[in-house]
Amino acid sequence: MEDPQTLHADRGAPPAGGGDTQGPRLQRGSLNLRRLAFVGLAYFALAPVIYLNMGLIESSAGGPVMPLVFLVITIGIIPTAISFAIMNNRRPSAGSGYTWLWESMSPSIGLWLGWMLITTYVIVTALYPIAFAVFFNALLQYFGLQTSIWTSLAGGLLAVAIGAYMTHSNIKLGARLIGILTIFEAGFIAVLALIIVIKGGALGHFSATPFNPGAATAGFQGLGLAAVFAFLAIAGVDSIAPVAEESETPRRLIPLATILIAVMAGLFWTLTSYGFAIAVPVKTVEDYVSAGQITPVFPIAHQYIGAFDILVPITGLTAAIASLGASIYASSRLLFAVAREGFLPARLARLHPKLRTPLTAELTTIAISIVALVLFTWWQGGPGNAYGYLGEIFVFFVLVSYIFVNIANFVYHWRHKRAEFHWVLNGVVPVLGVLIDGYILYQGFFVSSLAQPFKTGGSIVTFSVAWAVLGILWVLWWRSRRDLSAISLTNTETDAA
Repeated sequence: MEDPQTLHADRGAPPAGGGDTQGPRLQRGSLNLRRLAFVGLAYFALAPVIYLNMGLIESSAGGPVMPLVFLVITIGIIPTAISFAIMNNRRPSAGSGYTWLWESMSPSIGLWLGWMLITTYVIVTALYPIAFAVFFNALLQYFGLQTSIWTSLAGGLLAVAIGAYMTHSNIKLGARLIGILTIFEAGFIAVLALIIVIKGGALGHFSATPFNPGAATAGFQGLGLAAVFAFLAIAGVDSIAPVAEESETPRRLIPLATILIAVMAGLFWTLTSYGFAIAVPVKTVEDYVSAGQITPVFPIAHQYIGAFDILVPITGLTAAIASLGASIYASSRLLFAVAREGFLPARLARLHPKLRTPLTAELTTIAISIVALVLFTWWQGGPGNAYGYLGEIFVFFVLVSYIFVNIANFVYHWRHKRAEFHWVLNGVVPVLGVLIDGYILYQGFFVSSLAQPFKTGGSIVTFSVAWAVLGILWVLWWRSRRDLSAISLTNTETDAA
């Protein structure tokens, strides 16, 4: 039942084809568990999730049930996180799902998923300069300065410059800087939530209302929609898979870190959102959103900590920088992994001679983010709308990728590791993952986007589906030029080998 092509990582054998078998290699052993956790948590964007989703979640549910919703979606993401952890253990690779689908199902499906994953990470990288622009304008307005689309672009370009400088350094240093920024944003959110709880909030001390489904006046449908928004926030369990080749003992640390960051992020949001849920009535939150507040947390913070509310846009800025850095790592490593097999320009597989990082792939990702910043900010009339637009596109690509990784978990073990097939971990878990991710894809993408006007919704579906189809044509073009079945992907030495 074993396919030799799929077992290079298990046996430690060199690849049988696909270019230079010694291939370009990333710097092994650069990331320990702490640095991996920093990169993964930064990708989750801990502070912006609270800032930008509070209004959506509470207004959709019709009640202060953010903690309940975050708890539910944390449980909901676990099956997909387990599938990522299992496949990272089997085959740690910068290609992640691209590699796993290539080797477990077929090279064509794997190459197409590489197209989808590259798109996912490039979109995420493009999101954070725009998010920075949103909070940059908010900070300028705090000091009474006039803002416009031009100040948005200036802020976004500043974010790109900082992110490019941070990620150009040794990845150890970059991960450390990302960690400092992440601790700063998470610490502020935690302290603010604690202050609200101590002062009592609108619902009083330790109210159980935020965990009561009956508090959602919009009923089950409203709770379901709120859960969709929250689930999209935790779509980051894949974030450290592309840096597997640069970690210490990747077969052990990447799976451990994958589960760890998913649970840590979910519990962080569950616990801290409790403070914001009891802070003010839901009607007040809706009024803040209607009044054009950048986030309901801004006026809530002013109510509870006065002038220190300036830390809301400041942590929004630092969080965007940290998330941008983590996204550049993910995107550039995926580009590198596909390019080193010859499916993208060879320049993208070039490594920095000293740092052993994919410099050209990083610069390409950064250049694309600049184009997206200008294009979508202009087309959508501002950074706020542009952020929402790209976020919806991200929904499609990340959930399609998640569905296929769950399928890879099942197929790999059924076809190539039948003796080790576990009916829960390789059967029930991926099936649950496919069902949950598929439901969110349907409700959170197709139903939600098609219900909106074409410019802000329908065009999202059109672009996303058309881009996925273009990826199929790209694969067919490569199939006409190369015998994909004769290619074995580059096998990076791991601790297991």
